[in-house]
Amino acid sequence: MSRRGAARRPGVRLSGGEHGGRVLPVPKDVRPTEGRVREALFSIWGERLVGARVLDLFAGSGAVALEAVGRGAVSALCVEAAPRVLRALEDNVRRLGEEGVVDVRGGTLPAFLARLAGQDRRFDLAFADPPYRFNAYAEVVAAVASLLAADGELVVEHSSRIELPVEVAAADGSVQVRVDVRKYGESALSFYRRGPK
Repeated sequence: MSRRGAARRPGVRLSGGEHGGRVLPVPKDVRPTEGRVREALFSIWGERLVGARVLDLFAGSGAVALEAVGRGAVSALCVEAAPRVLRALEDNVRRLGEEGVVDVRGGTLPAFLARLAGQDRRFDLAFADPPYRFNAYAEVVAAVASLLAADGELVVEHSSRIELPVEVAAADGSVQVRVDVRKYGESALSFYRRGPK
């Protein structure tokens, strides 16, 4: 059969770091973070990535976590709920040889984050890219608060048509403050850090 008429398999190209240029398969119905948005995120994080522990929520293909470790992060944890997507994510981690550096967990968010908090793990940088129909943004921001290092940062991707809360009170007593918003066409990134007590 001629390949000319065959549909191209969807994929996401990593934009930089050790794995730059590699293309990861993306499961059907998964909307990966656009390349320009990922490039902007990594440009903003810059040198903070070196030696960082990264949390990638609603991880999908794992592109953010895998690119992060390729750019110098020391470890990454990917959390994904859909079993079919989870299997593809595990395959991508193996494909790039990052087993032991990138950990993959199955869990529904934000509920899974309470279990993770009980394991006393801390992350320097966290990224969440929920489906656009998702509406529990404040709950995710609040739940991630107890997983962040003291100077940690959470970035949430969302539709540029909505605005996320400026402040979110977390169960650990902290307040997560939205310190920046960057818009890229239909997508936006909201940046959260721990506010003063």
